[in-house]
Amino acid sequence: MKTFTKTIVIAALTVSSIGFANAANILVPADGYVTSDLCVVASQGSKAKLAKAIKKAGLTKRYVANNVQCNDQNIITFVEQYGSNVEQINNFMTHGDYNKTAEMPDLVSR
Repeated sequence: MKTFTKTIVIAALTVSSIGFANAANILVPADGYVTSDLCVVASQGSKAKLAKAIKKAGLTKRYVANNVQCNDQNIITFVEQYGSNVEQINNFMTHGDYNKTAEMPDLVSR
């Protein structure tokens, strides 16, 4: 009986530790602002969801890339720090001008 109990306890601990290891960081908007929602959606790494959120907000990618601030950073830097699928999202936002090592290009001049 002791061996069976030990086996059950070890199995339960293993399963729970796997669950903790796979837990992802989840960003939640701190307020109800449209820009906060855009920051969260951008960090999730889905271009389709981001495009839909930008369209729903009535904004353009160019405007969002140049003007939206997330935690006192521009959205491109925020996605670099907290996001997934960083290069694809930032290339989507900057129309392919994203370079991880360079500073954020000024997209207004285009």
